[in-house]
Amino acid sequence: MGSLEHSELLRKRCRVFYEYAQQAFERCDYDTTLFMCEQAIQLCLKSILLRMLGFIPRGHGVRELLGVLSRMLREIGRMELSLRVSSFTEGHRDTLLLIEEAYIASRYLAKTYEREDAEKAIEAAGELIKLLEGVEQDVFS
Repeated sequence: MGSLEHSELLRKRCRVFYEYAQQAFERCDYDTTLFMCEQAIQLCLKSILLRMLGFIPRGHGVRELLGVLSRMLREIGRMELSLRVSSFTEGHRDTLLLIEEAYIASRYLAKTYEREDAEKAIEAAGELIKLLEGVEQDVFS
């Protein structure tokens, strides 16, 4: 499988995880909502990074991957796109931290999340996926 096909597969999985997050939210399963949001964001980021770099960088943290993307965009002279990614990361810092925490908590901690947490996660994930799709379209068109 080439990197473009692999990238497309990751993007498809991103959309599926985001749809599952929305379904979990509708069922009031807020822990799963946050976990699915994290997976959707992570896959979307890895999809665009694979296309840009030719490989998926190590690391799973959403904020870490956003930082890699922002640096890559600066390196290729896409300052405005880099600033949009950085601005999103800064503006949604608390929600991104919550989403990252939920990913770890789902496997190791006895922590639960509330409706408000899940609402923030769904909203941030949707905004970020839309932003990343726009960045990818801008970079590769």
